[in-house]
Amino acid sequence: MRAFLCHSSQDSDFVVEVGKYLQRHLDRGVFFYEEYRAGQKDYIKTINIELDQCDWMVIFSGPELSEWQQREVNNAIALKKIGFIICKFGEIKLPPELNLVQTAHRFQIPDKNRAEARKASAEILKHLGITSRDDGLPINPHIFQYEKHIIDHFSECLCHDQEQLPFKLRKKQLEGCPVNWPKVVFWGDDRVSRGPTTAIDSQDFGEWRPHIRSVVAAALSEYHQAHCEVSSSKCMMKQGFVFPEAGPRDAQYFPKDNSGLRVAIMVSGGIAPGINSVIDGIVQRHELYAERQGYGEVLKITGLKNGFMAFDDWDSSAELISGVTTSERAGDGGSILGTSRVHELLESKSRRSHIDGIVRQLHDHHIDILYIIGGDGSMKAAHALWNVAEEHHRAGKRQISIVAVPKTMDNDILWIWQSFGFLSAVEKAREIIEHLSTEAESNPRLGVVQLFGSDSGFVVSHAVLASRAGHCDAALIPEAEFSMKKLANHLRLRMRRRNYEPIPRGLVVMAETAIPTDAMDYVRNGGIEIGLSKDEKKQIEQFCLLRDAHKRIQGQTDDLLRSAGLKIVSKGLHRLLHSTKVDHGDPSWEKLRVFTNEPRHLLRAIPPSCTDIIFGNRLGTLAVDNAIAGYTDFMISHWLTEYVLVPLELVVLGRKRIPKSGIFWKSVIAKTGQPPEFV
Repeated sequence: MRAFLCHSSQDSDFVVEVGKYLQRHLDRGVFFYEEYRAGQKDYIKTINIELDQCDWMVIFSGPELSEWQQREVNNAIALKKIGFIICKFGEIKLPPELNLVQTAHRFQIPDKNRAEARKASAEILKHLGITSRDDGLPINPHIFQYEKHIIDHFSECLCHDQEQLPFKLRKKQLEGCPVNWPKVVFWGDDRVSRGPTTAIDSQDFGEWRPHIRSVVAAALSEYHQAHCEVSSSKCMMKQGFVFPEAGPRDAQYFPKDNSGLRVAIMVSGGIAPGINSVIDGIVQRHELYAERQGYGEVLKITGLKNGFMAFDDWDSSAELISGVTTSERAGDGGSILGTSRVHELLESKSRRSHIDGIVRQLHDHHIDILYIIGGDGSMKAAHALWNVAEEHHRAGKRQISIVAVPKTMDNDILWIWQSFGFLSAVEKAREIIEHLSTEAESNPRLGVVQLFGSDSGFVVSHAVLASRAGHCDAALIPEAEFSMKKLANHLRLRMRRRNYEPIPRGLVVMAETAIPTDAMDYVRNGGIEIGLSKDEKKQIEQFCLLRDAHKRIQGQTDDLLRSAGLKIVSKGLHRLLHSTKVDHGDPSWEKLRVFTNEPRHLLRAIPPSCTDIIFGNRLGTLAVDNAIAGYTDFMISHWLTEYVLVPLELVVLGRKRIPKSGIFWKSVIAKTGQPPEFV
């Protein structure tokens, strides 16, 4: 099913919000065309083509239709196959042109805000026989891959009249980017209606942070001075491109009544050094609040074992935990609560029903605050949980606060500089590179080391840059394309420089999804045989199709894709380098051997450093400070030089990657001597 959204340009912002919700439910999406483009030569042709492909026209009407709305409606009527839905703004008399649309479903939209846009989309879907199952996540999970790109997008939107916004910007909004810079949800203002609360003594908890204190999203002058010279109204601070500073507040929102406070903590995704410190920070801070405010006997902190799998069997997976037990394990590696990955939360078709079940269980067990410690997929799950929980709340259920703490060994979550445990993993990876370089040098061979990085090369690039010069001959990351033939040519040149050795040696460090552009040469029938299984070939085919469509994988790397990628690089290089034509003074290419190493799990499982312990504890403590005060649907982060609350609506707009044109990546390839790309 496909819908044509007929609207006036002055209603674009509202219609975009409606379109975002409809896109998630209509299998063939919506068509959205900016009115100001109507003067283009191909406008009429484009409209007619789109109308022919649409099943429904949704007309957003004020007292009058614009000239181009009239044309669109008349063309749709002439086709005699399109159904009509009329959404009228306020209590108005519909324009006479719409009298021709006799069989249309009609309803009224009282106001043009996000809440009404969601209601309008639900009403439209209801008429189409579709149940609204929105969870608030973008249709495109990878709209952006760098924080500066997000800031640039919102900054560019400010430079245009909203009625004439370039379609490339509107397209991102239809894919799920908010029309306006989102703010962290704050329930604390509701304290007024609940009566006075006990003030928190700053002597116990630290200096209070005023609610108006904020940190700008970018420090570069181009985001400040340049805009201010044009108009002071476009200053980042005045436009609200800011994050609230994290810290203790002067009053509590929780507990809401005398029944006490119930919180739950869970870990999702892979392990990382410092998780237990975060858990301990959350527990200890809650116990301090309860002790000072006198509700210690009615505070219940539940640890959920093995991540989201705990909701499959709450009774056996939930246990009460205290600071006495968490403090003993704060410096340990791994997770005292265990962890897991639930793929249903990454799939849009299965996610909503799964989350509905989770929210119901949180209600059944009277949970007030849920802390989710996890990676990119967990941040998306947290935001979806918040949206669904709010939908339940509007239907009369209790409020549930969702708070996220970022944990990523890949360092790919937007709006964090570096996650806890990342540098510890990089240090261990550097150590392994040095050891394996010694191995390759002492017993001459080519080593291929596979580190983690499901969609980015932060671990690989940091570890390679930190290693000694000459110890790594190539760094392969998902962001930089390479072919096996070009990689082999590069390694030949590098190895020939060591021609005083009778047998070639070298070291390649690759990320999990550093899949070569010519990978299908090793998959197709009649291709190069390197021992790929049928399932591994299938994974490579699916990955290449995804890449060709300019899409990327979500969540964890499939084990079969990981093993297939390592086989292609290691065995492919063995074949290609073995066939090297021998010149005078060349090493003995026919004697080349290749070994592989996969230290991913070792890197994750190391104990946290002092920095990880302190950092993790700080994140846990500040998460509680702001959850207690009434903030929700946020991720606690260290951004620029401050700890801040980042709206999860911004976090879920993509997955961070290394900019290939940036100084950092240029420094890495300068270290290895490789070209920017091997294609």
